[in-house]
Amino acid sequence: VGFDGVEIPIFEGNPDHFQTTAKMLESLGLDCTAVAAMGDPEMNLISPDASVRQAGVAHLDWALECCEALGAEQISGPLHSTLGHFTGQGPTETEIGHFIETQHQIGDLAARRGVVIGLEALNRFECYLVNTMDALCGHIRTINHPNITAMYDTFHCNIEETDPIAALTRHKDVISHIHISEN
Repeated sequence: VGFDGVEIPIFEGNPDHFQTTAKMLESLGLDCTAVAAMGDPEMNLISPDASVRQAGVAHLDWALECCEALGAEQISGPLHSTLGHFTGQGPTETEIGHFIETQHQIGDLAARRGVVIGLEALNRFECYLVNTMDALCGHIRTINHPNITAMYDTFHCNIEETDPIAALTRHKDVISHIHISEN
């Protein structure tokens, strides 16, 4: 039907499952990328509890292992904090510090597996850490890791950005993946 590739969710499974999927995609002539999310507060990468943050890093290491088995060189999504978890206030300096620290660790894991991570800014109804491309890309520039980049999503940008096109063009140097939503 004219597709060049597909995006495969990495929400469960093991590397063997994704290696089987990779063989099927190869037989169909399709490239792939991957998508994942952080849904469990016990794996929150910005938690004040170091053991919770390390559980999040371990979870992303598993996702990266599956991504490598899949043969995908890119994994994207809100891989910075727990989806749908709110504190009732904006991100604190401590949380931002944890975000930068854990992304350095995850970037190193991604580099070892040959995978680039595209972090996604989400609208204010889904997350509070990064809602705009300015916020996300500012942190990515601070992280300054070649395997930590941004993903631009038209759905979230349509909600949060006053000028979605400018948000894309202003940050094109750190954007590695784009999601397009027709609604």
